[in-house]
Amino acid sequence: MQELAFPRRKGIFAPVSVLVLLILPLVDLPSANGSCEFPSSWSGEWYQYGKPSVFINTTVLGERACIERTDDKYVVYFSGENCFHCMIINGRHENVIQYREGWCSLERKSLEEMCTMISSDDPLYSMFRVNSKPISCPFSGASFTFTYNRGYGECVMPISLAEKCTDESKLLLKYQACPDVTGTESNTEELQCLAIWNDGRNKYLVGTLKERSALGDGKTYRCFLYEEKSHHQGKMIYLLAQSGDPTCNGLTTVSEGSPTIKLIKVDKEHSRCKYPAWVTQHHDWHSLNGTKSYHFTNKNATLRVKMQAQNTDGETIHEEKIVCHNLEKVYPNDNKVKLVAHVTSGCDIGYVCMIFHKRDSHIIEIQQSDQKAIMPEEACSISDPSTMPYTTLITTYLHQRRCPNSGRYEILDFAQSHALSAAVPRRQQRSELSRTTKRRTWQDNIEDVECRNTDIQVGCTSSDQAEIIIGNTCEHEKIAYFCHGSWEEKGMWYTIASQRNPEIPGSSGQTFCFSMLLEGVRDRGGRQKPQEKELWLSRPSRTCQREAKDEWTYRLSNQGVCEDLMKASSAASAPSLSQLLFILHIAAYAAINTLRVLLSR
Repeated sequence: MQELAFPRRKGIFAPVSVLVLLILPLVDLPSANGSCEFPSSWSGEWYQYGKPSVFINTTVLGERACIERTDDKYVVYFSGENCFHCMIINGRHENVIQYREGWCSLERKSLEEMCTMISSDDPLYSMFRVNSKPISCPFSGASFTFTYNRGYGECVMPISLAEKCTDESKLLLKYQACPDVTGTESNTEELQCLAIWNDGRNKYLVGTLKERSALGDGKTYRCFLYEEKSHHQGKMIYLLAQSGDPTCNGLTTVSEGSPTIKLIKVDKEHSRCKYPAWVTQHHDWHSLNGTKSYHFTNKNATLRVKMQAQNTDGETIHEEKIVCHNLEKVYPNDNKVKLVAHVTSGCDIGYVCMIFHKRDSHIIEIQQSDQKAIMPEEACSISDPSTMPYTTLITTYLHQRRCPNSGRYEILDFAQSHALSAAVPRRQQRSELSRTTKRRTWQDNIEDVECRNTDIQVGCTSSDQAEIIIGNTCEHEKIAYFCHGSWEEKGMWYTIASQRNPEIPGSSGQTFCFSMLLEGVRDRGGRQKPQEKELWLSRPSRTCQREAKDEWTYRLSNQGVCEDLMKASSAASAPSLSQLLFILHIAAYAAINTLRVLLSR
């Protein structure tokens, strides 16, 4: 047999192509029309109730391959049943697909013939995109009251509350139990909105519900039919019917659902409340260590707090929105204001009690209750102000202020090192200290004879008395701090100070808080020694801690007031009498010579 000659193309023999063309007609399998494709926007993983995950690409929807398409009608080959179906598929939203499906046909028929058999009474199947991007919930407003009905009557009193989270795709539903209505219970659910669409006059919402309970926080899909209407008092009302399973089946009217919910928009009662003017004159504040920043909005009623935190994934930013709700009490003589604020931190929402303290024009302190109340009137009654922690805030630019308790002091002892001294022999202490670095600062909690802090000067080295100088025998070092503001509280002085940068004159570094307590000295008989004082001084901290004296670091002895140093300095710098006479003699001689020159002309 003579071999046929075929031309070569790019190294491939033409007989291979001919062989493929001969074999294809012999394959008895349905072939897809090359023009039949599912929308590329549907590609991805989807959830369908009662089925494992459904994966879609442009040619395959789960086990169904696209054969023919006209508009929203598709003929598909179902490999699981080895037959053909018609599917009418609608993309309701980028996160929701719904479809109806015809009967299985062993023979492939025309699209029109297969799809005319589907009616609106056939089951409607819904698919929800897995890991979908949430959307903002369609309910206008931040806070709502609501009533609900699970089929046994409407639960009206006590009223239930719903509030938007910091993320506006989430709505927190706080259900209250009605003693006289069966099937009601107190629980909290977090709704995250994923999709909304209109079907004729009906409005639909799909989201996930996460129940806040000890049993876990698993999510489940739910579909809602909702309607918005205006109340006769002008309030916006939203009527919702919720599906009983992860489908949109059975939602025909807002009066029938599992359950039905009536959301009533709450007026912004706290819109009349504003933070103190001495707080909002600076819109931006931050904590001493810089991990918290506070921003007050232009209307002076909303505070946004950002906090830096470390977790296993690195540094994260946690945000809170704190809205002034109502003023509880104003203390004009103490520069203090007590108020109730509405806090939204993610979906952790409630009312807190806050106390603002003015310490200086650029220093404030805030106390905030840890426990959040559901109702505003409970916020300040469930928290004890004496146990509420203090947060010290400063502005970006600080002014220098006079330091309190000015004078010269000698360090008598290191309060926190007494335990070490009593438990460890002195020779062993020196041995341990010799292994450490020679360079010491006064923050180091070590009492070393050869390298230790010796004296402290408060407000003695500048005319504005705004410096604290810590003397150190090690390498003759001195550490300097600028004072930026002080206040007295129950006999205790607190001072905000920044460490001076020795390399840049006038510049400041990190900001700290010093605690000071000035006490009289008593003799062995317990009698007060006249005009003798001791100053208890804490080590610099990034917070103004209200600590007991025995937890402090240094006990100081007053060696004199700053005026003594200034007088000594003036005396040392003043010229002697002989020096003054010599200066006057030279000046007179120069004047006489100048006069002779003028007369000789």
